[in-house]
Amino acid sequence: MFQVTREIHFCYGHRLLDYRGKCAHLHGHNGRALITIEADGLDDRGMVLDFTDIKRVVQDWIESHLDHRMILRRDDPAVESLEKLGEPLFL
Repeated sequence: MFQVTREIHFCYGHRLLDYRGKCAHLHGHNGRALITIEADGLDDRGMVLDFTDIKRVVQDWIESHLDHRMILRRDDPAVESLEKLGEPLFL
């Protein structure tokens, strides 16, 4: 079994609704996604998968949907105000 792992870093904000504590307030984090691909064998280039392919699919999705966005529940009362301000959201 062969495997390759790509680490992708991104920043996001969120809050925990219905939580008693400071995490109920809007705040930010630095996130990390570990993408591991496994294969029984290697391709004709001696690779499990080219990192460029992982970047094209996964990293591009993370950058366009999660990076520097507020990740909120759809029923979060802050959604309406943030949308009016043009803030990028992921619901």
